[in-house]
Amino acid sequence: MLGLAAFGVVVIGGVDYFTGQEISASVSFFYLGPFAVAAWYVGRWAGVAISLIFGVGWYISDIVSDSQYSHHTIPIWNAFIRFAFCLVTSLLLTALRASSLHQRHLAETDGLTELYGRRAFEDRLEHDLALAQRHQTAVTLAYVDLNNFKAVNDTYGHNEGDRVLRTTGRVLKDSVRLADTAARIGGDEFALVLPGTDNRGAQEVIANLARGLQKALTSSKLEVGFSIGVVTFLNPDVSVAKAVDAADAVMYDVKRKGRGTVAFSVLGGAVPPGAPAEARQTARH
Repeated sequence: MLGLAAFGVVVIGGVDYFTGQEISASVSFFYLGPFAVAAWYVGRWAGVAISLIFGVGWYISDIVSDSQYSHHTIPIWNAFIRFAFCLVTSLLLTALRASSLHQRHLAETDGLTELYGRRAFEDRLEHDLALAQRHQTAVTLAYVDLNNFKAVNDTYGHNEGDRVLRTTGRVLKDSVRLADTAARIGGDEFALVLPGTDNRGAQEVIANLARGLQKALTSSKLEVGFSIGVVTFLNPDVSVAKAVDAADAVMYDVKRKGRGTVAFSVLGGAVPPGAPAEARQTARH
């Protein structure tokens, strides 16, 4: 991208030189494109570099064109002014992009756990469901709810509760791939989206997650457990709302039974051989 921006300056500079001073002011407007691209897509120093190329190029163009000036320093002054204009514009653009990316990060991320927030979770789930439907691959959605979490806040305070949430978030993040989504969707509820993961693959991921959560929550010496509802969509022709409702229902079924463990459900196909009894009992065809 930096090379493309530099090439753009050279091309526009050539057009500017050969068309002469009569329309130079009009051509100057097009210089904004290359250094804006460099500053926005590459970064601050790219914008500075392109601005410098622009300033030097303008000075050389002035010298070789044998333009007549009342003082020999005028070409230097003109080149400096143009360089300064491009530089300030580049710095403003990079600051604007940095602010935009920061605001996007805040909008997508849960500030406490650094996982995805609810809105980003729904966007990624919608994307993964649509992609899975197109390629006829499986998607697994897991809902994780902490048991007895309210008692932690009431007894030990919100700082201790926040520590438990951060610990849970860390375990979830460590249990998934880069392509997966780990999110805090509200309060003490978390979710995982595992694209390209069937029931057998989900069992492995969730077993690893359950072991990690058990170890982390036990080490906190607080009576906090967890319930996990897992739904695998083999033919994911389903909306985000229905997918969430399905996983939520399985998770709350676990909580109502007081088992505080994991339950699996498979929608859209047969349960593969060797699946645990819980998965077979909740499977639907």
